Amino acid sequence: MKKKNLITPAWAASAMLWVGALLVLGGCTKDRIIHGQLSPIQMITSSEFQNIDSIVVDENGNIYVSDIQSVSIFSTDGTLISKIGQQGSDDGEFTNEVIGLSINSQNELYVVDQDGFRVQAFDLNGNFLRTFGEKGQGEGQFLEPQGITIDALNLVYISDKLRNDVQVFSRGGEFLYQFGKSGVKGSGLNEPESMAIAGNLLYVADEENQRVQIYDLRGRHQGHLPHSGIFAMDKKLEASLDDVVHHPDVDKKFHRFLDGDIEGVAFDGSGLLYILNEDAGEIIVFHEEIMVGIFTSDQPIQSGDGLAFDSNSQHLYVVDQGNSRVQVFEVQAIYQLLGL
Repeated sequence: MKKKNLITPAWAASAMLWVGALLVLGGCTKDRIIHGQLSPIQMITSSEFQNIDSIVVDENGNIYVSDIQSVSIFSTDGTLISKIGQQGSDDGEFTNEVIGLSINSQNELYVVDQDGFRVQAFDLNGNFLRTFGEKGQGEGQFLEPQGITIDALNLVYISDKLRNDVQVFSRGGEFLYQFGKSGVKGSGLNEPESMAIAGNLLYVADEENQRVQIYDLRGRHQGHLPHSGIFAMDKKLEASLDDVVHHPDVDKKFHRFLDGDIEGVAFDGSGLLYILNEDAGEIIVFHEEIMVGIFTSDQPIQSGDGLAFDSNSQHLYVVDQGNSRVQVFEVQAIYQLLGL
């Protein structure tokens, strides 16, 4: 992967010098960013929702939503089919909040039992299969497991907000390796959350650093998406403002689009990356590491969290945590809105 040509910290000594340089690139401003609003085509709700967090959709269109001590399963039309789990520490039970969800190629559902310091696996009917993990700072142990994703080889990637790393396990739960802690500036993680895989690259929501880190699947750092930037019609003129301090003359003209908590990250079938900014209630869309647009819902998203696509990428599912619902959008409508 070609790394970003990021502005170096040495150039950030004077923000005003950058203002002058950036203004030369006429038109590369907020006005060039496509920013629109969509109506959801469906709302998935339940009177039993308490604090929903993550979401995943199986190949049959069934929707799995994590909550307090359970995972709720809905049909495509939003009908509640069944629930997995209850409070407890036995196999198939959850200590408190259920966080990340992911499904592998064998139709096994992996569930992050955060306060149980473990990951549990089920079949899609909710039958318990296996568990791995325990509390600690050693290999294969967790302090605050958060995000989960699974690659084409069924290797399981778990991010940990307190360990500030990603650990990788076999399908059966054997620890393989970890990464994310690094002495190299800019390559480490600080409170990592959601993750998504595209090809041989892993994208990690590096929440406290307000960026998305990029690694290959063996943990070698490949760069990061800038959390702010200017955008021209010519993508070659794109630049990052990551190292420019906040200043009115900069902020009123150029857009810092990942200020705030970064929650869900997901790829659609065409390789576009979607990032949910929890604080702003907006979804940012990237193509080949270039931001192509931002959209919001006309039913405001409050404390948004997980993102997921169905198997044919026709629909985007957004966990609207603060409103105890899941909003569903047509991907084709997103493309039309953003001119993709």
